[in-house]
Amino acid sequence: MSETDRRALFSMDLSAWAEEQVHLLAAGEVEAIDHAHIAEIVRDLGDRERREIRDRLGVILTGLLPWAAEVDLRCDAWAITIDRQRRLVASRLDDSPSLRPELPWLVAEVYPEAKARAVLESALFDDSFSESCSFTDEEILTPGFLPDPHGDDAIRGAGWWRREATR
Repeated sequence: MSETDRRALFSMDLSAWAEEQVHLLAAGEVEAIDHAHIAEIVRDLGDRERREIRDRLGVILTGLLPWAAEVDLRCDAWAITIDRQRRLVASRLDDSPSLRPELPWLVAEVYPEAKARAVLESALFDDSFSESCSFTDEEILTPGFLPDPHGDDAIRGAGWWRREATR
């Protein structure tokens, strides 16, 4: 297969192109490999991991914000969603630990979107939430951390919202 045909295959059938590249690599035919597209694919893999972490951080923040502000509407569904997203972010960071130093930047980037979603989902006013993220990276990722700025958990007892939801 000519180089022109290989490049055309990339745009017509990515799976067939990938199989061809695997075959060429396994055969040691490095000169025949579609270097430009392989570089593009590898770059996209890194970007995809970053986007995945960013999107999951957005879901976590969208849950943490109303959790702190809407005390009487807390529920297991929010806690479960936050926990699941934390586990998925932790798994991604285990697979790509070089992205961990980017967390502050990713949180700052996604926070305005998360705040806007929290406003829409909670029916609270925009000024109910701070302009910048008030949670530390550690708090965002710590399993079981749920903000309690008003001290309700201390007053009502841990997990009070679970007991009230079953009444």
